[in-house]
Formats: sequence, structure tokens, C-alpha cells
Amino acid sequence: MMKFKQKNKKQIVFLEPFPTVMVYKIARLFRKKGYKTILIILLESKGASKEFHKGAFDKIIFFDLSFFKINLKNVHLILMSLVKKLKGLIESIISILKLKPYVIFTRGSPSWPCALTMKLFKKIPIIYFPYDIRCQYYKSVEHAIKFGGMSKFELKAERFCFENADGIIHKGYPRELEFLNGRMLGDKIKLSPLTLSFLPYCSKEFNVPINKNKLSRKDKEIHIVHIDSMGSVGPIGARYVYNTLKDLVNQKIHIHIYSRPNSISKEQLMKFFKEESEFTKSYGSLLKSNYFHLHSPLEPDKIAAEISNYDYGLYPSGPKTELSEYDLELKFSTGNKIASYLEAGLPLIYEDDAIFTGELLTNYKINIPYKIQNLKTLKKRLNKLNYSKLIENVKKARKDFDMNKNFPRLEKFVKNVVKDK
Repeated sequence: MMKFKQKNKKQIVFLEPFPTVMVYKIARLFRKKGYKTILIILLESKGASKEFHKGAFDKIIFFDLSFFKINLKNVHLILMSLVKKLKGLIESIISILKLKPYVIFTRGSPSWPCALTMKLFKKIPIIYFPYDIRCQYYKSVEHAIKFGGMSKFELKAERFCFENADGIIHKGYPRELEFLNGRMLGDKIKLSPLTLSFLPYCSKEFNVPINKNKLSRKDKEIHIVHIDSMGSVGPIGARYVYNTLKDLVNQKIHIHIYSRPNSISKEQLMKFFKEESEFTKSYGSLLKSNYFHLHSPLEPDKIAAEISNYDYGLYPSGPKTELSEYDLELKFSTGNKIASYLEAGLPLIYEDDAIFTGELLTNYKINIPYKIQNLKTLKKRLNKLNYSKLIENVKKARKDFDMNKNFPRLEKFVKNVVKDK
């Protein structure tokens, strides 16, 4: 009887370009609920531990594709890569054809693999998860192509996904999808009637006890940590972050950096900060400062204990450009680092134009907003805060901002999508 139940578990399939911690947390809870979880990874994920992800997935299918933008210029490179990896691709496709999904989660970006999945598996319920809603960044197609390097092909794919998914989940402001119309995807977008705002919540397995022996207790100085993920572009793609770090280091605030590689290796990630490049030339004084500390990448289940040694988590928002006033994603979105900081027991310092993030943190009374203009006075502000009170609020926040507590909403949503299909 037990074997029969094992064979007939409902399959939850997740399609991702590279693995994300949020999807890991979601899949782990589905698995605990008795579902069979399967992860399909499209890109080479040199920095992702296969062993770690086995904790959430019964099966992982790797395509190991090289990353290329879909355009005419890269056609020959794409074809060469496909030919080179043909054997592995065929094996992965055969594995996929043997699956019997109850539902498929397709995560963007890019959105074209999500659109392709909807085309190929029309009879299976498909939930579109635009991790970052890129069409909210720009006011028009022209601006998206000019400033974001996006192609018309990808823009069409994003609209196709919004209109053809059986359900949509998103990780930001509950009403953010209402603002899609009239922007760069055009008008009269017919969204799926089934949508769910599901934030990147904390995981109980990642929560660590509040650290009472922080570095600041020993050296009497402030320590701030910044965590992120990094791809083949390297840190040069996040100049706005390192400009912020410069201002903090100049105030003799210790900055600790942990970057998680997605489509590159851990070794390549560390080289970005050491080899001579445009980045190291621009930020040489920062990288050489005694207040700047670059740390080796850690697995998601190890990061909370490590960064609990510091005082605050940093949440800078996007670069300020002529298009910032049109950037709704900046205003509406959240990131997994909110959960990571709370799991480590840290209050958050965030840029005040991240409006929805600010509302969340204000509700929990763990908000320390800053404006770029007054960032140079941050140390004085931090020295005046009641840190003990902030920590008490952090403990309350992570009890409420919890994946287990919110998971029933997601499971119910999935059942409704399947039923509607």
C-alpha cells in the first residue's frame, strides 16, 4: 500500500533558469505535504550546490545551457552550444517527457522559456512566476530596448505569459499587476483571473537564535552586511550598490559582502573583485579599505548563522536614472534578502524609494529608511537607535513573516488553478 502511494504522489514541477532560494523554500514545503517535487534547471549553475537542492526536490533535471541573449547576433553561438551539449539535452528532454505534472511553476526572467512551456504543455496547469516583473521597469518598448537591452522577442514572450498562464504568482505589492496595462506591454492585457501575491517569506529551518556575541560587541564599531546574487555580468552591473557602500565605508562603518553565484562559479565570482577590470579600477579605494570585507559565497542554509555576527542588513534599491520615476518594480517589489536578514535576526536599512518594502518593515517596526542624499549621516542615526528594541521587533516579525504560516494560501491557490484548468 505504501508503494502505491509513493508512485501516485502529485508532481509539482518547477522550471527555473537557475535555482533560487525562494523556490527552494516553496518546494520544500510542498514535499513535506506529500507532493513529489521536480526541478528543471535551464542554465549552467556552476555556483549552485546540487546536494543542497536535494533537500527540497525529489528529482532535478539539468539542461546546463550556456547563457546567451536571444538575438540574431548570437544565433551561431546558441547553435554551437546546443550541438555541443546535444546528448545531455536529449537525455533531459526524455526525462521531462516521462513526467506527469499536477502543475508546473515557470519562473522568469527570461520569459521565453515560460512561454515555450505553455505552448508545449497546453493540457497541464501552468503557473507563471515573473520573479522580477521587468515590464514594470520601463515606460515604453523603446526605453526597454535602449536602457534595458531587452528584445522585442522577450517582451512579446512576457505579455504572452501574462495572458496565457493558468495562474500567476508574484512577490510584491498585492495590486502591482493592476499597473501592467498602458506601459511597455501595451493595452488590454487579459490576465489570468487567478493571481496571488506570495512574498519571499522566512523559513523556519533557516532561522537562527539571536546572536549576542556580535563583532560590534568586541570592537565597538558598526557592522552592516549586504547579500545578493551574481551572474556573468559581475559586480559592475550593480554600481549603485557599490556607490552606496563607498559612503558607508567613508563613515568607518564595516561592510561585509556575500554574493551567491547563479550562472557562474564561486571562483569566477571572487575573481571579479581581484582581477584588473573596469570594476576594480572604479572601486579600488573601496576594495582596499579596512572597512570593506568580501567573504566567500555560502549555501543558503549557512548564510543566516554567518551574518548574524553583524548588526544590520542592507537593502539598497535600483540605480537612479532618468527612468527611475517610471520604475514601478522598484516601488512595488520585495527580495529574498528581507527574509535572509530576518532569519539572521537583523534589522534592515533600506532605501526609502522601495515603498512596499518600507510598508512591510514599518508594520514590524524594524524599518531604518535612508535617502541617497542623507546617507552620509547614517552612522549618527544608527548610534541613536534603541538596538535592543529593534531586535525584539525582529523576533516578532519573523514569526509572522513565515513561509509555513503563509503556505496554505499557496497550496489552496494551486488547487484552484488545477480545478479551473
